[in-house]
Amino acid sequence: MIKKLCVLSFICFFVSKINAQEVAPKEVMESTGSEAKTYLVKDFSEGVYKTYENLIAKSGIFMGDALERRTIVGYKSIEKNADAYHVFFCWKRNNAKITDYFAIVYNGSLYIQQRYLMQFASKEDGNMSADNPNSYHRVLNDGKFLYLEGPFANMWSKAFAYNAGAVGGAIAANLNTLKGIVFNVDKKEFNFIRECENLNALIEEYNGVKIECKDKKVDILTVRENVNKIIK
Repeated sequence: MIKKLCVLSFICFFVSKINAQEVAPKEVMESTGSEAKTYLVKDFSEGVYKTYENLIAKSGIFMGDALERRTIVGYKSIEKNADAYHVFFCWKRNNAKITDYFAIVYNGSLYIQQRYLMQFASKEDGNMSADNPNSYHRVLNDGKFLYLEGPFANMWSKAFAYNAGAVGGAIAANLNTLKGIVFNVDKKEFNFIRECENLNALIEEYNGVKIECKDKKVDILTVRENVNKIIK
């Protein structure tokens, strides 16, 4: 009888060990699966990316030294190692603007074409517009999302200002103030931080501490500071 009990105890112990080994990997997988995805500029290789899908698949085409950056005003060549956040890209062989790529990784920096920022804007930001749709904006911060900046404004406000004549034209130019732009890579969506409540909505989405909105508007330094707190 004692011998049978010993054998039974051994079998139970052996079965429990097997179950524990099966459960542990499952728990690890579930824990890993719950972690937020991160998108880092360093993970994208040098080259041009025709579409959003190419960028996600990291299937760029290396162009070597065939292209360079140019300034928005004056279309002047920019030194390769110079910091530049809003640029045109062109082919060196003929100085023609590059217009048909979703993104370009150049000298370790990721740039996204402006027309796609508007094309894939969230429903709430569908009326945002800017000059130079073929220009490219550099990704300034990375992590849970990609962060960019650019001179955007509400297209209806701009149209109203331009219709007001010369004075209105000057007002319209000032409407293109720098906006923070969040690229939710998984959703294929760009969200513009236009006001304080937009910033708080972003902070809340990523479990940060909301700020006090003393004014409807929010300055770009406040946007950068709070994005930096939640993006990693």
